[in-house]
Amino acid sequence: MKPSYYNFYIPLEDGTYILHNRLTGALLVVDEETKTAVTTIHDREDELPEELLNTFTQHGIIIQDNEDELLQIKYRFKTVVFNPQLVAFSLAPTARCNLSCRYCVQRVDESLVDKSAHTATMSESTVKSVLSFLKNMTKTCNVKKLPVSFYGGEPLMAKQLVLRIVQDLNQWCKEHSLDFETGVTTNLTLLDKSFLEDIQKYPLFYFRTTLDGPERIHNQFRYHKNGKGTYEEVVANMGMLLDEGIPVRVQININKYYTLMSELFDDLKERGLTSITIELYPLIDPMISALQAQKLYGILDEKFPSSESQFAIPFDKIPEAKTFVLRAAFERGFMLPPSQLGVWTPCDGAQAYHFLVDPFGDVYKCVGGMLMKSFSVGHIHEDGSLERYPFFYKWMDIIDPTTIEKCQTCQLLPSCGGGCIVGRTVGNIPCVCEISHFPGEEYFKIYLREKYPELKQVLTD
Repeated sequence: MKPSYYNFYIPLEDGTYILHNRLTGALLVVDEETKTAVTTIHDREDELPEELLNTFTQHGIIIQDNEDELLQIKYRFKTVVFNPQLVAFSLAPTARCNLSCRYCVQRVDESLVDKSAHTATMSESTVKSVLSFLKNMTKTCNVKKLPVSFYGGEPLMAKQLVLRIVQDLNQWCKEHSLDFETGVTTNLTLLDKSFLEDIQKYPLFYFRTTLDGPERIHNQFRYHKNGKGTYEEVVANMGMLLDEGIPVRVQININKYYTLMSELFDDLKERGLTSITIELYPLIDPMISALQAQKLYGILDEKFPSSESQFAIPFDKIPEAKTFVLRAAFERGFMLPPSQLGVWTPCDGAQAYHFLVDPFGDVYKCVGGMLMKSFSVGHIHEDGSLERYPFFYKWMDIIDPTTIEKCQTCQLLPSCGGGCIVGRTVGNIPCVCEISHFPGEEYFKIYLREKYPELKQVLTD
């Protein structure tokens, strides 16, 4: 027998260790003697008590000599990626937005609204086609639940359309004995009590919004077309949602001022908003960040000239910044995203039955490429059928991290999964560890302190 390649030891102040297996998610506390026995099991199998050996084998900490853990990861990856039971849909009812955020790659000139299809809202015919597609795909997948979220643009610029779609799908689900749930990703500046009352008539899973830092920083990046900042509007409406018992997810954009995030969390805590769920997203300046990543991974020479972004942090500083922000949130009592604990699940964009639909019926795999036609993987036709473009099959081919040479020998693979697929595609890089759902090794320790308070005094930094 042999130790798992994905065993990870975290020292405790009392001389023991947390033994964590990144592949199975197992967590055990072991002493120095047991740690040594596990790491040298090939030569000392007879020295471990049978009960302990069975426990370690059951949790994947000790495996057979001929066992290939990479094949396990590949199998688990494929069972999730191609599982029709995980079908889900995100709809962008409009490409329009009421803000003019400094870094937005989708920003358009509102004076062109009547001239440019890019600023359109779903037409009546497209709505019918999209609804037909959702229903047909749901029946094909033979599922018991239909999850639909709204994105943009800014979806609340099309409130009545959102409500119409939700009402239609909710009624259809009732007729077919299915559960329906919906969520909305919005900048929150257009939320009002009337819309909230209307959408609460349906199963509402969450609202998601974005903050870029404390007010003085946030307002430098996210503002109205007249330049007015949005911080107070966003925070006030977060409070309104929480008062109604609606879960609020807040995407914290990590920018070059990330060291000031403590001010943001202090302000939110003072306002009684600690029950929000924090999600992190490092701001990317597409061309600049791509060059930095290519230099970091040796695709470009380090001497290759590149400029500094006005808002994004240097690519190689992303892990450090994520840890800093997560620690600041944790210390102030905010709900953090659960650690992967080794049980990595491919992101939505990697899943064959996850569909993002824009106002024109074009289909995408990831919100990072939404409304960028070069990332479209298909189109919904008038009869509700989906035409998959060649890029769909290319996308589904490049997502498997077990085919990436660097990932094959990385002990973080079960937690990271090779990083962002859009980032890999744009940067022409096999993997981008800096951008992944895995918050980082240091965050794992933070998570343990949150989940197991008794470890706070013994878990070393």
